[in-house]
Amino acid sequence: MQDFEPLVVAARQARTAGHPDQARELYAKAAERARAAGAAAPLAHALRHISDLDREAGQVEQALAAADEAVGLYRASPDATPLDLANALRLSALAREALGRPAVDLWREAGALYLAADVEAGVEEAERRLGVRLSGR
Repeated sequence: MQDFEPLVVAARQARTAGHPDQARELYAKAAERARAAGAAAPLAHALRHISDLDREAGQVEQALAAADEAVGLYRASPDATPLDLANALRLSALAREALGRPAVDLWREAGALYLAADVEAGVEEAERRLGVRLSGR
């Protein structure tokens, strides 16, 4: 087990218990260790959760930076799944929208990936954000 994995587990538990600040701190430590180990997929996973927590805390610029880094890592990682990428794209789109920036291309890509993965909630959210039904439905 990598030394960042227990931190991810503890972060998930902290978040579930309603301690977002503690969860963010633990995810940040996990990201730091994953980065040092050159573990791209675990780093992207931690960054994705950091992005979500930062956005919820109103730190939208930080959330966008973490989401965009996660997207780049997932795109470059052979270990990443299409669903991993879709989730990171979603967070990048949400942060961009919160900053008043366009996110149509991100929603289209995330929606297509959610559709291919048969994740109905993701497809529905993308369709709501885009105001259209995704092709293939």
